[in-house]
Amino acid sequence: MRLAKTAEFKLPDRMDGPVRAGSCLVSGAGVFHAVAWWDGGARYALVSIAGQAVRTVLLDDLGEPFDAAYDAPAPVLLDDDSLGLVVDAGTLRVYGTDLRVRHELAIGGGEVLDRFAVHGQRPPVTAHASRGAFAGEHVVVLDEPISRGNPRYLAFLRIGETSASWTRIRTLGPDGFPADRFGDDELNESPDTPSIDGCIVGDAVGDGDSLLVCVEGSDASSVRRYGADFFTITRVTTDGTVTAPLYQQSGWKRQPGKHGINGKITSSGRYVLLTPVFTAGEWKGRQRLFDLETGDVVEPVLPRGAAKMRIVDHGGATFWLSDGAQRILCAEAEDPRRHGDR
Repeated sequence: MRLAKTAEFKLPDRMDGPVRAGSCLVSGAGVFHAVAWWDGGARYALVSIAGQAVRTVLLDDLGEPFDAAYDAPAPVLLDDDSLGLVVDAGTLRVYGTDLRVRHELAIGGGEVLDRFAVHGQRPPVTAHASRGAFAGEHVVVLDEPISRGNPRYLAFLRIGETSASWTRIRTLGPDGFPADRFGDDELNESPDTPSIDGCIVGDAVGDGDSLLVCVEGSDASSVRRYGADFFTITRVTTDGTVTAPLYQQSGWKRQPGKHGINGKITSSGRYVLLTPVFTAGEWKGRQRLFDLETGDVVEPVLPRGAAKMRIVDHGGATFWLSDGAQRILCAEAEDPRRHGDR
């Protein structure tokens, strides 16, 4: 699939790009939103691109992002295509396209999150975008409470017109997934690493009576340092059943080198972005797209001058790319007949 550039935008100089692809989403109105780093990663900001206008708002009341006691704000796409932001476990703000705050709601039910608290710290909010609804509730991915970086918890948030509340929290697996910690040299049994049964959730999107999830392994140790044991795209039903995988790679711990994939389901619901964690392996660190309609794995050919950029979302006909700093690019798939592709 060849992509052709259709537009390009520059974020403010003090902005260091989206926190991760998972913090980006596109509303039904075609507006691009992302949680971004500010001042060299010292603070968070919210950015939106609507039409030709780039708007930002500095989230300056959240504390230092690298302090484990603080949450990383998570954008939530609401039913009317407005943008909600889970600022922290107790606060939901609703923004308009112009990033002005429409209203703010207190989130109740915080005691639900105590189920997986460690040393008095609850699983914190991480900057994963929440889209769709699962049994009428929004699904918010939460991080590990101590070590951070391997999100494992799915918290369910019910949002009304005047109130919001956490209703439950759960983990996934390892039953139903090809968990295999072969050769980990007891990395998962360190005194500093709590015993964790839940797998790592890269992304989760509600789709009525099922939850589409990207699961990025089962290790308790850092995937970015040690690699993962598997990657799976699957659905989970309301009764907790893990269905047959739509796409899967496994057995990595028994193969040479380190392996891992970050998965992100696009706002369009058409693709899953597959981003290798390491440059080793068949893909050499280059992204792929899993087409949820056809079941095909597609290699995107990025526009000229954008070879080092990453696709961070897709909505309508538009792919959104980021260089991890100030540059945001829009692109669309070219007609393959222009290049003689079959």
